[in-house]
Amino acid sequence: MAEVLITLGIIGIVAAMTIPSLVQDYREKAQVTRVKKFYSVFSQAYTMALQDNGPFDTWGLSDSVQDIDESGNGIQSEESLANADKFMQIMSKYLQKAGYEKFHSNIQKENVGFVLPDGTNIRGMWLQPSTCDSSYVNSYCGDVYIHVGNKKSNYDENGKRLVNNDVFAFIIQPHRIYPFGTSNAQFKNECLSGKNYSRCSGWVIMNGNMDYLHCKDLDINTKTKCK
Repeated sequence: MAEVLITLGIIGIVAAMTIPSLVQDYREKAQVTRVKKFYSVFSQAYTMALQDNGPFDTWGLSDSVQDIDESGNGIQSEESLANADKFMQIMSKYLQKAGYEKFHSNIQKENVGFVLPDGTNIRGMWLQPSTCDSSYVNSYCGDVYIHVGNKKSNYDENGKRLVNNDVFAFIIQPHRIYPFGTSNAQFKNECLSGKNYSRCSGWVIMNGNMDYLHCKDLDINTKTKCK
């Protein structure tokens, strides 16, 4: 009996050590899949929207404007939120959706936004059509932020912004959607450093992993995984 108990104890210890790692690995692979799928689906939708509606800067959108809430957090103005909804109304014609709630600035409430069939939700965006020049392929038109994890809010109960690693950002350009963090400098300065994990989109799409959470010697050109 003693030997059985010892064996069970060893099994329990091994399980306690390995199961969290397996769960984390599964979650990361699921998030990678969602990010890649969003990039493909949203890029196709944006291309079709441009074909049907003309250049981005002719969609009747205005630049986003930032306000400050009572806790000192930067939030978008009500006009900006309405503008984001207008953008999604145009894009929704080319996307499948599982749900949609208008964007809001209440940090104590989950910002659901536009929910895709796999559960990924477009949680926020920043639009800037005034700098969107169709004659310059890399000009800046705005950002789109997606949420692919299980956290319900970007803020804690005290209204403090959390550092999330399941939110990813993409740049809106005149002719395409493009992931942040494709240059080695931006990857290291913002993603690998942990300063802004939303800038890890490029890494995830190019390398298919989230190893930047586990080792800090990665490099886009020379080392694209921990092992």
